Amino acid sequence: MSRLDELPPDQRAALSLLLSRRKSYREVAGLLGIPEHSVRDRAHAALAVLAPAQARLVGAESRSEIGDYLLSQQPGVAERLQTRAALAASEPARAWARAVSLEIAPLAPSGLPEIPAAGPGAQAPAGGQGSRQTPAPLSGAVGSGTGAVASPSSSRLGGALLLGAIVIVIVIAIVILSGNNGSSTSSTRTGASTTTAARAKSTKGPKIVAHIVMRPPDHRSRSIGLVDILEESGKRAFYIAAENLPASRGFFYAIWLYSSPGHAQPVSKSPAVGSSHKLAGGALLPTNAAEYSQMLLTRETKALPTHPGKVVLQGALNLTG
Repeated sequence: MSRLDELPPDQRAALSLLLSRRKSYREVAGLLGIPEHSVRDRAHAALAVLAPAQARLVGAESRSEIGDYLLSQQPGVAERLQTRAALAASEPARAWARAVSLEIAPLAPSGLPEIPAAGPGAQAPAGGQGSRQTPAPLSGAVGSGTGAVASPSSSRLGGALLLGAIVIVIVIAIVILSGNNGSSTSSTRTGASTTTAARAKSTKGPKIVAHIVMRPPDHRSRSIGLVDILEESGKRAFYIAAENLPASRGFFYAIWLYSSPGHAQPVSKSPAVGSSHKLAGGALLPTNAAEYSQMLLTRETKALPTHPGKVVLQGALNLTG
């Protein structure tokens, strides 16, 4: 007998409506005449008992986030990418997600979100607990036990980025510097780390479509960076991880799309980079991003710059790989 058959009727009904009919928590709440949080509580309680042995090795906060991911209830690409990064970094979390997916698959005829493979530097958390760290701000988003930066082919870049040691999870507010013609918004909440393993052939979730190696124009600089370009539902986003950056005192770092002095577009700016000398985060790309040939990381002193400031890192922009 499937564990689904052993669930209380209210929990199974919640899962069925969420997965079979692809309803949101709010829509199911309306159908059942109960509060939205009650729908979520019932669904998450069901997930926990469908794979109890694996669930005990994962922290409650992580189970909650993974549950929303598996039920396709996260609000946007940033949240889904963050969860994928967490799964790639934690074997207990992946094991629980895989076990739950096997149990609920019969209720999801159109498929479930992909469980990514282990990312570079991933390891089981100490003490067998799968709890997540508190998300760090963009200015110093480097910690451990959350998600790994994608590994480039260059051994020099690999060493510079300390792959396997740099693991990041970001929930940040990116301030967009320009938002004309609907190509970007005045502000957007986004950010996540990514892994090479996330480049899976799946119809669900964002896909990494290109990598950009960001190098300094000044050969004496030790600054280095890596950008992933991701795509989902016709929208593109970038996620950058960089280090050995000067602390931003009296200026801020900004991302530009660039082809020539007369053809450049500011995309986003970051909060201050401090003593970690590291920056990580991302934002949506404007719809006209393909018109540009380079991505720049610059130092800016004007609140609304009209042209790129001093270039710290640059890389060829290729949105198709």
